[in-house]
Amino acid sequence: GTIEQKDIWQDYTNHILSFVDLDKIKALKVVVDASNGVAGLAVAKIGDKLPVKIFLLNYEPDGNFPNHSPNPLLEGSIDQIKKEIKKEGANFGFIFDGDADRIFLVNEKGQLVRADVTLLLLAKYFLQKNPGSAIAYNAICSKAVPELIKKWGGKPIRTKVGFVNVREGLLENNGIMGGELSGHYCFRDNFYLDSGMLGFLILLQIISEEHKKVSEIAQELSPYAKSSEINFEITDKEAILNKIKEKYSDGKQDYLDGITVEYNNWWFNARASQTEPLLRLTIEADTKEILEQKSREIKNFLSLE
Repeated sequence: GTIEQKDIWQDYTNHILSFVDLDKIKALKVVVDASNGVAGLAVAKIGDKLPVKIFLLNYEPDGNFPNHSPNPLLEGSIDQIKKEIKKEGANFGFIFDGDADRIFLVNEKGQLVRADVTLLLLAKYFLQKNPGSAIAYNAICSKAVPELIKKWGGKPIRTKVGFVNVREGLLENNGIMGGELSGHYCFRDNFYLDSGMLGFLILLQIISEEHKKVSEIAQELSPYAKSSEINFEITDKEAILNKIKEKYSDGKQDYLDGITVEYNNWWFNARASQTEPLLRLTIEADTKEILEQKSREIKNFLSLE
């Protein structure tokens, strides 16, 4: 056989830039942390085509990840971008994971925007262009996600946790895009695949058109109080799930992924990790007070078991 070398950068940049209207992107100041992964190469290729001023951090790929973890969700990962946003007076920032299939939005205060809030930003944009389309989200996203998708005329598709499940939900329902709390966003017109670079470009246009601070946009899309995922070390996960099912039998239960129990002013999901001896808990409530109360209640119950 023969080996042919081909430079696909031009094809790639043409493809991702086709998702946005560059004339609608404002001359914003944006910090981008590539986490010493591959995003730095791609951002450098398209940076001069964008009207934004980009402050690019950790842009050289280095598999030792010398500056912070390539997982933006791990503690300490956003410390550097937070300082840079404040130092440069940037409008907001983005942080990629190592292979750039995940992206997280960081507001003007240096705070990570929860990924289901970012999903809503993207969903609204795609529903305006594709009315009535299906949007996939996973079982631990805020209940604001299906509520607002319906309000905007879309069809919410609830899936199990995990990008492969979100993608499957899109394929089965001819959806336009989907996402989950891990920062994966996938798009029908990108072969139903996830892309941090597409998220980066589309969010630049969305935020440019909003005429508000990112913290204000996020606040409007966060009507409920939601906890971060809480992990419990448990050996017999099935037994605990059965006890949860019994204790909260007065709530509306479903078993799409672990157990989800809904009440009129709060809900929670408990699911077993497939790779570790952990039970993962997500709680959301109408108010911060109810969230704190119910978090204590469930934590105490699980700690006693």
